[in-house]
Amino acid sequence: MAQPSTSPAIVPPAAQTLSSPAQVSQAQPANKRRADQGGQIRNDQPDTTNAIVNAEASQIVTPPTPPSSQAASQGFIADSHLNLQFRNYSDYFQAPPTTYRHAWVQGMQVNYESGFTQGLIGFGVDASLFAALKLDGGNGAGNMVHVGKSGGGSQQLAWAYPGMYDIKGRISETVVKYGLQDVTNPFLEPHDNRALPPTFLGVSLVSNDLAHTTLEAGSFTKVDARGHTNLSNLTTSYGGTRIDRVTYLGGTWHYAKNGEMALYVDQADDVWRQYYGSVAQSFGDPTTIKWSGLANIYSTHDTGASRQGHINSNAYSVSVSAQHGPHALLLGYQQVLGDQFFDYVNETNGIYLTNSMDVDYNAPHEQSLQLRYTFDGKYAGVPGLKAMFWGAYGWGADGSAGAAENASPSAALHDLYWKNGEPVHGHHHEFGFIPSYTLQSGRFKDTKVTFIAMWHNASYHYSDGNNMEYRLVVNVPVKVF
Repeated sequence: MAQPSTSPAIVPPAAQTLSSPAQVSQAQPANKRRADQGGQIRNDQPDTTNAIVNAEASQIVTPPTPPSSQAASQGFIADSHLNLQFRNYSDYFQAPPTTYRHAWVQGMQVNYESGFTQGLIGFGVDASLFAALKLDGGNGAGNMVHVGKSGGGSQQLAWAYPGMYDIKGRISETVVKYGLQDVTNPFLEPHDNRALPPTFLGVSLVSNDLAHTTLEAGSFTKVDARGHTNLSNLTTSYGGTRIDRVTYLGGTWHYAKNGEMALYVDQADDVWRQYYGSVAQSFGDPTTIKWSGLANIYSTHDTGASRQGHINSNAYSVSVSAQHGPHALLLGYQQVLGDQFFDYVNETNGIYLTNSMDVDYNAPHEQSLQLRYTFDGKYAGVPGLKAMFWGAYGWGADGSAGAAENASPSAALHDLYWKNGEPVHGHHHEFGFIPSYTLQSGRFKDTKVTFIAMWHNASYHYSDGNNMEYRLVVNVPVKVF
């Protein structure tokens, strides 16, 4: 794994002397900044991707659960469900020498899902009330606690709001929804790593009318972000650029019992058009050896008014894993081909790339390797117990082309492609450990306890900073009817 031996040649017109990463201002120009939903602007990425909160991190497209056929509808009331979801969430994050963050929040969701009226076309509604109680945390906790419209509000003790609401229609096995909802696809999967998840306002379609195939389409304009109780504009995760509408179309084809392919396209109006494809295939059985392979690729290009500037970038990952009994070992490789960061919609896990774990390994021209070990207690007589250990290393980042587009003294401090007075470059690595246990029986069956520990270390001019993070998450589902 060759590392760059010299820094990119570009230097700012007025070189800055910086003794530590903490001296770099985190404010960035509106067209090239990464703003979290707590109102803090930053270059680093302290958030954990949703994929690893569940201690599996598969990065495989998972189509929505197929609804039953309209022909089998028992009616609006007979097929309705009411469920409660309690989540106790505690987090401690440290990015020396200045950033320390802690929050402890009890979240709750009251989720009502109606059935569909009977007949050729069925109609129904969904509604959810989200609420949270802050047990600890204040300034610096960001979007882990309540965030007001003005960006403040971290001192608020409790908050509640309608987290989801939609009307829906179904014909055969095709469902259309309009409203504030949860969607799952390679562009808009919710970044559910707080006490309450984000939800998105728009229209979606999911169809399972074709055998072995799930088709999806949708168009969304707003997000109810983590920590917020109000709708706001969609933005890009790294560029911080406003998106007026995201529209997508695609599907997944299960071409064999242990194989699937996915193809999707989306457009963020006046920002980019993205194409996504994946292939997953497995052979064998865990009692001997089960081999699994996965390849994901994104191709991103600017469109319309190009609010985030010129974009012409590809990013891909490939992985192979071997499982014997409860033990599995995965090797993953990832690369960004282009002069821009691989970017995606904020508040989402729109980065189905194998090495997107604690950080994303998505800098221009970056390459990365990951080694991951997982333990599945189902194959060792301890169903419900899972654990994952991983290490990842990234190298070859080169932000010099992006830095050259904005080489003013101010940009050297504030632009996404600059870090500590030089264009982004260097190497970094991380380690992580996630054990979890899901109760298999009893009054609290399906309660899941997850502990997350992650450590990241980067060279001085790499875009992600050093950090340590620990989380304890307890999910308690309750089925009312």
